[in-house]
Amino acid sequence: MIWRIVSSLLISTFIGYLTNVVAVKMLFLPRQPINFYFFELWGLLPKRRAEVAIALGQLVEEQLLSVDDLFDKINTPEMREKIVVKLVDLLRNKLNNMLPRIIPGKVMQIISDTLEKVIRQEAEDMIHEIIESGRDYLTREIQIKKIVEDKVNGFDLKQLEDMILGVSSPEIRFIEIMGGVLGFIIGLAQVAILLLTR
Repeated sequence: MIWRIVSSLLISTFIGYLTNVVAVKMLFLPRQPINFYFFELWGLLPKRRAEVAIALGQLVEEQLLSVDDLFDKINTPEMREKIVVKLVDLLRNKLNNMLPRIIPGKVMQIISDTLEKVIRQEAEDMIHEIIESGRDYLTREIQIKKIVEDKVNGFDLKQLEDMILGVSSPEIRFIEIMGGVLGFIIGLAQVAILLLTR
């Protein structure tokens, strides 16, 4: 009787574990369809890769990272100030290289300071307008979801599998072990039913 109880628990645990291992493997395998008479067998990811790519692209663009999000990070007063400072530096260097050396240093300084003043007065608004027009153009022309979709579809299935397993291997291992635990619990229930019905 004890051997039946132990063997029932071991078999239930093994079946629960093995079932979850097979279920996890079937997320990725087989990579090519295997045709049986009444149905076709292949992994979830290989079969629904295009749908996963579309859903992932929409998720990234709509909830994680949109062109508007990027421009909101770029179009800040601090960033515009950095651009103005860079423009002023570039302008000073260009003036020093372009204007002849016969112009006195004091005159060069006045020209340079005047241009810097004009740039500082006008540039931030101009930069803001340029960024906003760029935002409008790029929002129409660049579709992040399409970029993500193309990337996912461009990955080799093995590469995609390795990426997913690399990110989620502890969780997948936990799922496999939980299959064994649940199998053991089912085995306990079977043993209890067996003992109660004797």
